[in-house]
Amino acid sequence: MSYSALPDRSFWRRCLASGDFRLRELYEPKVLIAPEATVATAGSCFAQKIGHELRASSARFLDLEPVPAGLTPTTAAQLGFGLFSARFGNIYSTAQLLQLAEDAFADHLRDETFWEKDGRWFDGLRPRLEPGGYPSRDMAEAARLSHLAQLRRMFLEAEVFIFTLGLTERWQDARTGTVYPLCPAVVDPAFADSAHVFHNARVAEVIGELDRTIALLSRLNPDLRFIFTVSPVPLMATATGGHVLGATSRSKAVLRAAVDEVCANHAIADYFPSYEIATQNPTFRDAFGPDQREVRPEVVETIMDVFFAGQSALSRRKPKDGPDPEEAAAAELCDEVLLAAVRE
Repeated sequence: MSYSALPDRSFWRRCLASGDFRLRELYEPKVLIAPEATVATAGSCFAQKIGHELRASSARFLDLEPVPAGLTPTTAAQLGFGLFSARFGNIYSTAQLLQLAEDAFADHLRDETFWEKDGRWFDGLRPRLEPGGYPSRDMAEAARLSHLAQLRRMFLEAEVFIFTLGLTERWQDARTGTVYPLCPAVVDPAFADSAHVFHNARVAEVIGELDRTIALLSRLNPDLRFIFTVSPVPLMATATGGHVLGATSRSKAVLRAAVDEVCANHAIADYFPSYEIATQNPTFRDAFGPDQREVRPEVVETIMDVFFAGQSALSRRKPKDGPDPEEAAAAELCDEVLLAAVRE
């Protein structure tokens, strides 16, 4: 092998000279989405943007818990409708994804995840999706079981599952191992429990959780294929007590390394480089908005241009007048904003 035989995209200087860094050549998917394939999405806040684009495309997007009639986009998003293929809210960690898949097929209710406050009952695995809670535990459990039934449908009917990894930091129950989407005490001080402990996953753990998820879902749905991506959005806060910049770098490096290993070991798993386009591309030195966390709309536009260029069997539909402002705002709602309010 000689470097002289390599294409221009393999050289930094030649990519830089192209003006757009040859981004259209960055994504060469091994998992292709056929026009008739059913697609499901899940993951962290950034996954909402991918889901929004897929809904507007020619893809057969699965939406098994659709928005009820009469809700505005913002209200629907606050209640967990219209964000992903089911109403599970943001899934930040691979442990959370694995737990969700296991619970769905076992029809499993976790006793420690039903919380009571002022006579109202809350589902601790979706604590913000019913902000007023349920009148009784029975109703909370019934809603959870109904949700798990839709998750089973999603995993069984989907042909391509796109999951965006967001965090390695997570809160779990020391007694049972149950993983929560957020620190329960941050959701509401009334939900605090000494058994809720912090854990920061390592590369081997993330690999193991993704491997187990793929094995479980592939056994039940042999046609299912996976596209993984890593969210470019930095951490809102870190529970390590260290600097949030170092924690963000560590978290994203762990996720990226783990996904690379998983995709190398599974022919049915692929990686889409949204993280690299936003954070490593030298033509996007200002990829983030004023808070330096929210990915700017034009960068999201480029990320999705690259995605659809690779997934050429899909047609991307862009509204002539641009996105609806309320829909755009709704798609940016994330649970992590609670962490920013802890010290304010």
